[in-house]
Amino acid sequence: MQANQSPPENCRFAIPKKGRLHDKVTAMLKGAGLEWRRESRLDVALCGNMPITLIFLPASDIAKYVGEGNVDLGITGYDVVKESDVDVEHVMDLGFGKCKLCVQAQVAKEVTDVKTLAGGRIVTSFPHLTRTYFDQFDKELGVETKVKFVSGSVEAACGLGLADAVVDLVETGTTMRVRLLSCSPLLFYRNSLSYLSIPSLRSHNVRLQDSKW
Repeated sequence: MQANQSPPENCRFAIPKKGRLHDKVTAMLKGAGLEWRRESRLDVALCGNMPITLIFLPASDIAKYVGEGNVDLGITGYDVVKESDVDVEHVMDLGFGKCKLCVQAQVAKEVTDVKTLAGGRIVTSFPHLTRTYFDQFDKELGVETKVKFVSGSVEAACGLGLADAVVDLVETGTTMRVRLLSCSPLLFYRNSLSYLSIPSLRSHNVRLQDSKW
C-alpha cells in the first residue's frame, strides 16, 4: 500500500492540518489514546493502536469531504459546515473554537439596522451564508446586495473602501475594535464539532460511542 493511502477497513478521520484548531484536536486525540506518526510532507497517518487513518486537511475543506463520503469522520467548525451546505450528522460538541459570525460595519456609519446595508457591498469569506442572509432583505426592498469573496483580512475591506460592511468571525472582538468596526446582529455562534459522514453511516452502519474527550 502506498504511503498516502488508507487501508479499506480503517475509519478515515479528517482533522485540520494546521493552526490553533489543529493543535487542540491533535492534543485531544493523543489524550484519548490515539498513537500515530505523520511522515514529512504527507497528509495521511495510520494509527498504530487503532484501525483509524488520520487525514490532515484544511479545516475549510473537511465538511465537504465528510459530506461526500470521502472520509468517514471529521472535526471542523459549525461555520464551515453551514457554508459548505452538506449533509452530515453532528456527533458531538467539542467545547473549543468558540466564536460568532457577525455583520460588521464601520462605527462612523452608526448602523443600527442591518437591513440598511442591503443593496450595498459586502466582503466575506462566507459567501453562501452571506447571500442567504441578505436575500431576505433584498426581496423585501427590491435590491441586490453585492457579495464579494476574499480568503483573508476580511476586516480590512471597510477601511480600504472596498465594502460597506463585512461578514466575519468574531472571537474576542480585539481586531474588530482596532479596525473601528461595530458588530451588528450575529448570524450564529460557531463551535468546533465532530461530524459523521452520512454516506458512511448508511453504508457501513458507523457508530460512535460516548467519549470523554
